[in-house]
Amino acid sequence: MSSYVVLPDVTRTETTHATSTVVLCGTPDLVRQAHNPLTGNQVTLLTGAAQLRAYADRHSAPDVCVIVTPLPDGPAVPLIRMLRARGWQKVVILSGKADARAIHATLVAGVRSVLIRKQAETPAAPVPLPGAAALSDRELEVLRMVADGQTNRAVGERLGVSALTVKSHLARIARKLGSGDRAEMVATAIRCGYIA
Repeated sequence: MSSYVVLPDVTRTETTHATSTVVLCGTPDLVRQAHNPLTGNQVTLLTGAAQLRAYADRHSAPDVCVIVTPLPDGPAVPLIRMLRARGWQKVVILSGKADARAIHATLVAGVRSVLIRKQAETPAAPVPLPGAAALSDRELEVLRMVADGQTNRAVGERLGVSALTVKSHLARIARKLGSGDRAEMVATAIRCGYIA
């Protein structure tokens, strides 16, 4: 896990211990991923709401409790309320979704902060317009250079073809995308995912 967005930002400075006691709760694979940055701390791994409730019955509050949502066996909000009622002051949510309602509900329940895991961006496959033919690799190459603002002549020089050949490629691309001019062609290609 590389990037987080913190909501809300804690404004006061707190002293940190050399080692902290951390309770980490969530589905096994998400807990394993979240555990890596916590090495060096005394970490208790729990795999669901039921285990966390049982742990809270037998132990005092840790330095911090991180709940990785979604939990496999129930909602997090009632669990947060129970932990807060038992004096667990530092409860943090690590979520894969930036759902405003869920974030609001957890903050109202007394969560210290919500961390949103940044999802790895996977490039979407191009979604051609209905009835449009797919673009060839050469057409995509020409289109990318046009999107970068290059003239037909400059594109031709880079590809080792004439400006007239580039113009022919652009005419075929325009027909396939159903666009008129260069700007509309590039905008359509971006919308369809042909170019980024």
